[in-house]
Amino acid sequence: MPLKTAVGALLLLLSACATPGISTQRGTAPANGISFIENDWKKALQAGQERTLPVFVDVWAPWCQSCRSMRATVMPSPELKPVADRFIWLAINTEVDTNAAFLERYPIDTWPTLFVLEPEQGGVVSRSLGAVSAQQLLRYLDHSEQAFHQGREDLARADALALAGRHEDAALAYQRVLEKLPPHDARRAGTTVSLLKSLAATGRAIDCVRQTAKELPALSRVEDRSRLLYVGLGCALDIETEEALTLRSALEQEALRALDTPEGTLTSPQRSSLYEVVCEVREVTGDEPGMKKMAQTWWRFLEAEAARARNAEERAALDAHREMAAALMDRPEVAIPALERSEREFPEDPGPPSRLASLYLMAGQKDLALAASERALSRVKGPSRTQVLVGHARILRARGERAQAEQLLTQALRELGPDSTRSQRHRRILEFTLTQLREDNTPTP
Repeated sequence: MPLKTAVGALLLLLSACATPGISTQRGTAPANGISFIENDWKKALQAGQERTLPVFVDVWAPWCQSCRSMRATVMPSPELKPVADRFIWLAINTEVDTNAAFLERYPIDTWPTLFVLEPEQGGVVSRSLGAVSAQQLLRYLDHSEQAFHQGREDLARADALALAGRHEDAALAYQRVLEKLPPHDARRAGTTVSLLKSLAATGRAIDCVRQTAKELPALSRVEDRSRLLYVGLGCALDIETEEALTLRSALEQEALRALDTPEGTLTSPQRSSLYEVVCEVREVTGDEPGMKKMAQTWWRFLEAEAARARNAEERAALDAHREMAAALMDRPEVAIPALERSEREFPEDPGPPSRLASLYLMAGQKDLALAASERALSRVKGPSRTQVLVGHARILRARGERAQAEQLLTQALRELGPDSTRSQRHRRILEFTLTQLREDNTPTP
């Protein structure tokens, strides 16, 4: 089974588990002069109206490694100082219930997602998907500021179609934008990523892979190519046609070349994400030795990044990928000390015990897994409680407590709030896991 199913199922509570208690609030403005308004969309729009400034929005989640890393390294970067006074800065945590109205208007399926909004009506001036470096962010902000002052453009209309869920139309619109952009325009990478996402959303995975291969030669910056490679290789994982296999192999080689670039060429999240997707490619092709070798290289990279981290937040931002690499190596025990440290450093955060619960379970330490999961449940609030409950149910099942696991999920289904896009997603997760539990005929220990 590929990483997305085997490891992904085992790590569901990690990849979708929020950490609302994490100390990531931006209180004192950093040296670059940027101070974020936290989780108050209307306040940010009002400030934009008063100062006639566009509103930059960082949409993030505490469980998202790339989001956390950007918040810890990119957003405080001195390189952003020249644009500090040219925008109103807003951060939206998708795990905070009070942001439901924002998320209904601006649906999110990629973390992080960056927006620039015009403040009068909240219209989307531009959108950027995925993690970026400080230099990429500066280029994005420069183009967005121009679009704000000159009026909405074709790219903004394409983004609006994608946000409305009209991905077929959005794909056509993004394609038309690309046809007009000069070959080395800084907007090509972000526009192509948006196109790839819309193609994938409509089930056109092979077109997503083809477009990735087509656009890569036009991008001179390796950090831009890495954004496309991550999405394009993801599209290629589940296609087994001869064409797709050839393209997937070519894209894997491009990813390896990107990983071989000198230190500092890519940000930590960009490089780590490439390690992740190359591991996935090797897993789906049945190359387990190659996958484990790559996971070991990934692990060494993550440990080096942790050693040079300037603070606890930068270290904690690595936890999800360190946990995943350890799982792929079949060595969950190597990541346990790092997660135990994160739990000590962030005692109110449910993320570290959630990840510890999974690691303990993989290591066969079911009692420790249960205790860690109970700690996570005592701390988690909001929508992410669903995923922690799913992880807890799996631990109960592994301990032979199938009835208790089914009762836990059944009760969680009863307690879901009013029907909404978000509650529907959690309902599907709970129902899927409950069905798995009931259909699993493996004898309990």
